Amino acid sequence: MFFKFVIRRVLFSIPTIVGIVTVAFLLGKLIPGDPAVAALGLDLDGASTVSQEELERVRTELGLDRPVIVQYMSWFGDALQGDLGRSSVNRESVTALILRAFPNTMFLLLTTISTAALIGISLGVFSALHRGKSADLVARLVTIIGVSTPPFWLALVLILVFAFNLNLFPMNGSVAEHGWIALVLPTASIALQPAALIARMSRSSMLEVLSQDMIRTATAKGLSRWRIILRHGLPNALSPVITVIGFQFANLMGGAVAIEVLFGMPGLGSLLINAIFENDLKVIQGVVVIVGITFAVTNLAVDLLYSVIDPRIKL
Repeated sequence: MFFKFVIRRVLFSIPTIVGIVTVAFLLGKLIPGDPAVAALGLDLDGASTVSQEELERVRTELGLDRPVIVQYMSWFGDALQGDLGRSSVNRESVTALILRAFPNTMFLLLTTISTAALIGISLGVFSALHRGKSADLVARLVTIIGVSTPPFWLALVLILVFAFNLNLFPMNGSVAEHGWIALVLPTASIALQPAALIARMSRSSMLEVLSQDMIRTATAKGLSRWRIILRHGLPNALSPVITVIGFQFANLMGGAVAIEVLFGMPGLGSLLINAIFENDLKVIQGVVVIVGITFAVTNLAVDLLYSVIDPRIKL
């Protein structure tokens, strides 16, 4: 049963991935500017200094003179083989550029979602166990502040206080340069909002579970409060929380773009922003594809994990 469920969910993900690749290709066509001009190392103002023959030659080399459908089929076929083309600016493999940047982004995302999940679940359960008390009100106030605080503004404050004034953390750079300490401020900047959302869901889900008959039965049997919470309450409350964690992880891909640029981290965000400024079409398309596929794979993983926790999902 579970194997069939996995196969079905994987097959359902294929159209999504095809759609992502198609959107990435069309997005590249809608971006203003001429990739041939960018390949010659010129901006829009410098395009007039190049002969039309030279531009046509570069367009032919890049395959831009072919019909759009032919370009799409060629690019789609190469993408399936892991070949996302070459940068029109420095002629380096797009796949190689992404492979260098992807680990830095994943380190940031995994650290962030782990921190957000740990804080969010702990705060949500704590709030549920103290419902209506002062501790619950304080915890709910913290979640409101967390949801309302813009990550970009928080990042600037953290840089000013802890990096510039106190000099406790590096202002920019990657893990390879400074070690794991380089992730502290970026993680803190974008972990607050998902932690607050996870805390809200954890509290709501935990309150629902605590009101069920099985909790009353366990209490009547004389089981300790913490055993009831850890063995019966928390496992049953985690199902919807895991869904929220999965969606937050996928959403963090977008938030990481601004944070990576702000902290000078050589991840997918910085790679994408530089490609946009340089009108590097192939790199833009490649990053969009990888981000989209990561989003789809994350949702697939959440579905599968959700079915493991709650077997009723498979039915």
